Amino acid sequence: MFNEIKDLTDLAGPVGQEAIVQARMEALWSEAGARVRRTRLGNVLGEVGSRGPRILLAAHADELCYVVRAIDADGFLWLANGQAWMRSTSVRNWFAVGQPVIIMARSGTIPGFIASASGHLATVALKDPAELTWNDFWVETGLTADELRARGVTPGTRIIWDAPLKQYGPHITGKALDDRAPLAVLTEVLRRAVAAGDDLACQLTFASTVQEEVGVIGASALASQDSAYDAAIVVEIGLAGDIPGVGLNMMPLRLGGGPVLVHKDAGVHYDHALTAALEQVAADADIAIQHAVFGSFGSDGRAFMQHDIPSAMVAFAARYTHSPFETAHLGDIERLTDWLAAYVLTQGSGA
Repeated sequence: MFNEIKDLTDLAGPVGQEAIVQARMEALWSEAGARVRRTRLGNVLGEVGSRGPRILLAAHADELCYVVRAIDADGFLWLANGQAWMRSTSVRNWFAVGQPVIIMARSGTIPGFIASASGHLATVALKDPAELTWNDFWVETGLTADELRARGVTPGTRIIWDAPLKQYGPHITGKALDDRAPLAVLTEVLRRAVAAGDDLACQLTFASTVQEEVGVIGASALASQDSAYDAAIVVEIGLAGDIPGVGLNMMPLRLGGGPVLVHKDAGVHYDHALTAALEQVAADADIAIQHAVFGSFGSDGRAFMQHDIPSAMVAFAARYTHSPFETAHLGDIERLTDWLAAYVLTQGSGA
């Protein structure tokens, strides 16, 4: 699945500007044989099957981003967070300094990198920061302020990390595994559902939602338009604890340990019966899974549950989430695909 995941993660699709990704999902799902449509807000829906229970499978198209807050007279771009934004940010976000980025200017993309005072000059001129604020780093492009404006850069222009997906042994690393890898999973599940033909005994809706990262906006709109689903399964990135300083006692998930069944996150307890049904499907298919609760984490499932749609969340464990070097085990993603396919292919069939 590496090539399809790379195809999707390498696309530019910041929060609120997901059109490139959504056009790709429309093409993939149409080619696979789904009935595809796009909502006014930008969600893409692919429908398969004509009988049996209605099941929604969802993953989100948007990726984390920055937005330009101001253009310095010398051409530096001052940033704001593309999600929540306050004066300060966590010192742990210092990893972003030095990262290459892509500025989504109106005239086309512009390369740049996140910069901060460093080395000799920082030692001489600056105190070590006790906190990290949005004035401690900026984007350097090599262009003047006038050149940036002429190319369509203004406050509100989105900026994403420039981190193409790479493979290291069984691991894959890059930006936007959250949540493009799950979109690759849904695409393969859709293909298997179409291949099942008349044996498919449920009505499936595959959803690529928008603006999940700022408050499950697309999912909320989708659920408010149609809440008559019998079940919804949200497919997400997960949180691996198998790194130094964290440990499995904090988060009992490891790369290579199998896909993840999430029982609760910071926004909702997932539907107990649906979660149990997914666990049973994994056991019947001899797919080893991991179990978790997530803190400081939310998903589109909250929006679905709030609209009376019983929902569950499945995921793949990942290291370094919300970074340009999100890392996962390819085998976990492949087993996640097998698990979801096994679930949908047994629904409504009496199996």
